Amino acid sequence: MPKNFWAGKRVLITGAGGFVGRHLFAFLSREGARVTGIVRGSSSGRGTLTCDITDIRNLAAAFRKTPYFACFHLASDALVEEGEERPYETIRNNVIGALNILELCRTNTVRRIIVASTAHVYGDASLSFSENDPPKPSRPYETSKACVDIMSQSYADSYHLPVLIPRFVNIYGPGDPSMTRIIPKTIRSILAGRRPEMWGGSAEREYLYIDDAVRAYDVLGKIEASAIERNRIFNFGGFRSITVEALVKKIISVSGAKTSVQRIPSPREEEARVQHVQSDKAYRILGWRPRIDLDEGLGNTVAWYRTHAPSL
Repeated sequence: MPKNFWAGKRVLITGAGGFVGRHLFAFLSREGARVTGIVRGSSSGRGTLTCDITDIRNLAAAFRKTPYFACFHLASDALVEEGEERPYETIRNNVIGALNILELCRTNTVRRIIVASTAHVYGDASLSFSENDPPKPSRPYETSKACVDIMSQSYADSYHLPVLIPRFVNIYGPGDPSMTRIIPKTIRSILAGRRPEMWGGSAEREYLYIDDAVRAYDVLGKIEASAIERNRIFNFGGFRSITVEALVKKIISVSGAKTSVQRIPSPREEEARVQHVQSDKAYRILGWRPRIDLDEGLGNTVAWYRTHAPSL
């Protein structure tokens, strides 16, 4: 694959104002791609458009100027807790938004269509999941994403579209503004001089550093067309799973703070104890493996928040 693969290629990123979207936008821009980013709120700078992706007429305007080589569809209502509080909006926004993207990619002959998914679609069973395991969602957010996965595969099979579906574990790193997620929430508490709160703590999860997630999108965009039809779904996991309690204690250690965990009553039912995804397929076909382990990634993340916390 040439080093200047992305140079001059037109690329569309939905959700370009989000945590992962901003990093992907910056990476592809550095690689020489001509990137257009769609954001939900006010346009956040050069190359971005404000658009409600559930409005297909409004969205179609982003496709009119020049054909896109690739579309990375990252936009979604992505927080599990918000999905439980606003199930109708979450399912509507995620499903209709993805449907509109798929239809416009179909009618505009986009050559790579990457529809972001999540390991949450596998459900609450305590297993090590492969791409061949069927989705078993329960909560509104993961159910909406499973619907999008199935719909994306339907479009791919019915219209021979080059659709790829990456299923990611929990992505973390510098620049995540969501203080409901365990890593930024814990770091912010520590930097503010508060004891980090934790309920439960025995559940094991995998965490993937943002740069490794961006590399995953990069290699998906570069996949040979002949390899797509047989390999639409890819899991992208971290090095190993870790309990929530061990994670919080590791963040405290990395930060150098002299504090301890504050346990609070559980606000919801205990989650599945262990969830792990098998990423062998991503290595075998794409040559992808995570490079940044949790200690290094947390060190980078704490350093970023230490610098930027006053502005959050």
